[in-house]
Amino acid sequence: MDTHKIQLTVLDQIADADRVRKKIIDAASALYVKKGFNATSIQEISEAAGVSLPVTYHYVKQKSAIMRMIMEDVLNIFRENLLRMIRGIDDPVEKLTIAGRLYFKVVDQQREKALLIYQKSNSLDRASKARIMELEVEVSKVFAEMIQEGIDLGVFKKVDVDLTAYNIIIAAHMWILKHWHFKNRLTLDKYIDLQLSNILDTLKI
Repeated sequence: MDTHKIQLTVLDQIADADRVRKKIIDAASALYVKKGFNATSIQEISEAAGVSLPVTYHYVKQKSAIMRMIMEDVLNIFRENLLRMIRGIDDPVEKLTIAGRLYFKVVDQQREKALLIYQKSNSLDRASKARIMELEVEVSKVFAEMIQEGIDLGVFKKVDVDLTAYNIIIAAHMWILKHWHFKNRLTLDKYIDLQLSNILDTLKI
């Protein structure tokens, strides 16, 4: 990779924290996939990202922190888009359908990052592992609140809300974990349609 083409100036690195953070996350993800987590150094991540090593260390004290940043990035993409997409929508079925479809698509778009989290989460330090689990619970709460709203309005059956919310998350993750199987007969959109249909069938009265 020609790092000169993507090198940020020191001023850029100070002024544009979100851009720098994203470049570090994207570079680390690509290197982890190519070389493996243990074989990748922070210096290599710095060079691939076009970010100076001192600035990289400002964001990342150890490699495990990047896994947490990856999870935070996936969650932020989901939440920011969701808030925009469900604004003004009151129907619980429509809201849950939009949220589910969006989460499936975000997970697919961030497939390499999501796989890294699955593959390497057990090797992370305790604090990073705890943060990743906390972020996953935050995603489940998004779905849980919508399901509970539907129950309160009499649109959904009384179900185990936490379990049902996690079923949506696992269904999305199954697309990337078992993509080798489903890709032979289903497009992503068809897979989403089938999964959401199953989920809503268990919920709707």
